[in-house]
Amino acid sequence: MYFYALALQNSRMVRPAFSLIELVIVVVIIGIIGSIAVPRMSSSAENAAVNAVIADRNTLQRAVDLYEVEHEGVMIHVDAKNEKNFYLRLLSNSDLDGTVNKGVGKGKKNAGIYGPYIASIPANRHNGLPTIRIDGDAAGTNTHGWRYDSNTGAIEADHLSGTRTFKANEGVVDSVTGKLKKLTS
Repeated sequence: MYFYALALQNSRMVRPAFSLIELVIVVVIIGIIGSIAVPRMSSSAENAAVNAVIADRNTLQRAVDLYEVEHEGVMIHVDAKNEKNFYLRLLSNSDLDGTVNKGVGKGKKNAGIYGPYIASIPANRHNGLPTIRIDGDAAGTNTHGWRYDSNTGAIEADHLSGTRTFKANEGVVDSVTGKLKKLTS
């Protein structure tokens, strides 16, 4: 009987629990921490995208500069009849005079001794375009991913200033044809 009375007494004991006030305080503290952390994380994502655009621009600029150095000071746009030839000079092998060599026969490598300078044209992370516009309007018209200034040889991002959307790549420039092709998933 003693054990039965002891078990009955233990089942009636009040177990400690959180009061409503304590729960409200915890929820308020979590809300305050969240209101501080979320803006910091969203600005970090934006900064990462901006830094990615800067890194891609620097990569393109180095490729254009290397072309000029290897071709004895001749800038990449000189005697390039169109943007396709401009792309092919970056993506393929070429001779000293800038002639793009695609090789002969299936499976043969390009015959030119210079290049390729870049594996693919990186997409601008703000507008998703992996294309380069030569001259024309100032950078920021959002018609291409990048703008090449033939007077200075500078590559500039061509997205609208203040753009805060970060798009995925819409495609790549084909290294054989120099045309934009859509990526299929």
